[in-house]
Amino acid sequence: MRLRALHPVLVPVFCGILSVASPGISSNTAGPNMTPEAAVRTEDSWYNHSIAEHSIMIPGLSSTDNEKNVVINDTLRVKLECNLTVDAKDLQINVTWRHEKEQISSNLYTYDNTDNQWRTTYEFVITDMNMTGNYTCSFSSKTEVNGTFSLQAPPVHGGKKALVSYIGDFIVLKCDVSTNKPDKWLWYKVTENEQVLLNFSMDPKKYEELSDKSNETKLRITDLSESDNGSYVCKAFFKNVESKGLVYIRVLSYWVPLKVFLVIAGEVVVLVTVILVYEAISKKKQVQEDDKKDYEPMEQLKSEDGSTDEASTTRQRKV
Repeated sequence: MRLRALHPVLVPVFCGILSVASPGISSNTAGPNMTPEAAVRTEDSWYNHSIAEHSIMIPGLSSTDNEKNVVINDTLRVKLECNLTVDAKDLQINVTWRHEKEQISSNLYTYDNTDNQWRTTYEFVITDMNMTGNYTCSFSSKTEVNGTFSLQAPPVHGGKKALVSYIGDFIVLKCDVSTNKPDKWLWYKVTENEQVLLNFSMDPKKYEELSDKSNETKLRITDLSESDNGSYVCKAFFKNVESKGLVYIRVLSYWVPLKVFLVIAGEVVVLVTVILVYEAISKKKQVQEDDKKDYEPMEQLKSEDGSTDEASTTRQRKV
């Protein structure tokens, strides 16, 4: 009975002793303050998740910086590892980690070196969107080289081009993710730089969510009006992260295509008129040229006949 009563006290003490005695942790001096990441190392959040491991190989201190994109899926526990190969065994190297521009406390990551290899590891559990972004490991001596992991939520694919429909008609918007399955989807309407959540239950005749597959969402908007113009945001919510896509629609009046048709028809009428006038003028010129060609031989014959009559008259007078 006494042991059971002391159990809540002894377990944390025993775990603390084990954490101090654990090998493989470098004896770096701890940072002045613990960063918020330290709070995630609890028994529930740390050990009850499967781990996703990602590594970067750096061939030397003179190499260029390395980058790697990491898509966060259902696995929220992440292990990032950087491996550096150097030429000199006794080279003194300083190892640091940072999240975006914020330095990570040295008691939250480990590093060690064997022969010409330096290795540093940082493990953590993603609890919210603030823990996404760039995580950078740095090896510095006379020069510095970095390895950066870019942690991102699964990207949502919206519409690359604007969707066009007409007043009174309907339209279907679609967003999807490639492989991951979100826990839920939400749709928002962007109005004056604000995102307004669409409440399907408040106006079921106007908005309807279609979800045939878990990795995609569709929004059907009926009885379109000009007020439905603009951008729509689809958000995919995963365990502790979220991602969004954007779809833009244009609602046109039926007069718009009719105006285009009238303009094209007017251009066709003008073109046909020009062609007909040109053909009429060309035909008239051709008739005039033909009449002129027929008139010239007749004048020549008349002149020849006159010359013959004059010659015969002259002969008669001589006789």
